[in-house]
Amino acid sequence: MAMRDIGSESMPEGAACVVPQVRASGYRLIAEVPTGLGPEGATVDRARGLAYVTSSRSHELTIVDLERLEVVGRIPVGREPTDTTVDERSRRLFVCDMRSSMIRVIDLDAQRTIATVEVPGYPSGLTLDDERRRLYCGCAAGACLAVIDVDALRLLATVPCELGAGGVAVDTRRQRAYCANMLMGTMTVIDCETHTAVDRLELGRGPCAVVANPASDSVYVCNAASDSVSRIDLETGRVAAEIPVGRGPVGMNTSLNGDRIYTGNRAEGTVSVIGAHDDREWARFAVGEAPAGCVADPRTGYLLVSNAGSSTLTVLEDRLSGPEPAPAAAAPAPLLGRPLPPFELPDLRTGKLRHSREWSERKYILNFFASW
Repeated sequence: MAMRDIGSESMPEGAACVVPQVRASGYRLIAEVPTGLGPEGATVDRARGLAYVTSSRSHELTIVDLERLEVVGRIPVGREPTDTTVDERSRRLFVCDMRSSMIRVIDLDAQRTIATVEVPGYPSGLTLDDERRRLYCGCAAGACLAVIDVDALRLLATVPCELGAGGVAVDTRRQRAYCANMLMGTMTVIDCETHTAVDRLELGRGPCAVVANPASDSVYVCNAASDSVSRIDLETGRVAAEIPVGRGPVGMNTSLNGDRIYTGNRAEGTVSVIGAHDDREWARFAVGEAPAGCVADPRTGYLLVSNAGSSTLTVLEDRLSGPEPAPAAAAPAPLLGRPLPPFELPDLRTGKLRHSREWSERKYILNFFASW
């Protein structure tokens, strides 16, 4: 399979656009793997080296072998699957089945559904707290956060949030869950011990994906309608930075060592890379159409990006060691600041040559017009 560098003027077949103002030479395209229709979320089973991609419009999981970089299976999963996460301990995969209002549980070894857990309307965000054996799910139409016992596979609690509750992240150190409310532009902060809301934060417009990053002691939130990422300092519990990214960020994840954050920018077909310790966009590079979920393969470190518009999984190697160098400043025009050189041009009405010295020491405007 051919591999190539991705720069500011190159892109995979079918990508939505190029962003020339942000160079991205620090990435190598490894593969574009076809999936089912409308892939949204992606997660990795590290034990078997497989990626599971939720194909929302063909209502299935696409299974990709990450060594062979090809589809090796499909699992039907109900109606409009979106987010997904793996519990390595129980060898189970959990999938948001949005239109069925349930969490589907799949045995990773048997590769089939073994249980379902009903939750309030439109589950759309998942995160696993492996230490406490809890699964948290934002329920958009139910305006709440569902808390599920991972081992007993039962609903423990629903915590009131606001309309559009979706992306969720957990601060395991302080036992706080953070649920973004997309339609309200807010975030509900929840005490994981008591299952109660303890705070409400104002964010940008359309907050959706959320990820916790212990390396920077922060939670990051994609603001899809503000084209930005909010960083919440977990020590203070306040929004500490607003970071501009590409248009329509809807998917998010961290690098394996936590030094950078990836966002899938759906409206422009790109992924932004944010430095976790400097709150800067390091680079932006083109992928497929309408990217969403991002996840790093723990075996290879490759970045996997699901592209809902082109129904593909982009596999990339991240070779950035830090921010891309700023482009060199353009050289100034050689005549800038110097006296106007002499010239003569024909008068279009009379045909007589007119010389620039006629207007010497005067202020005038030159209008260069193409007569064709």
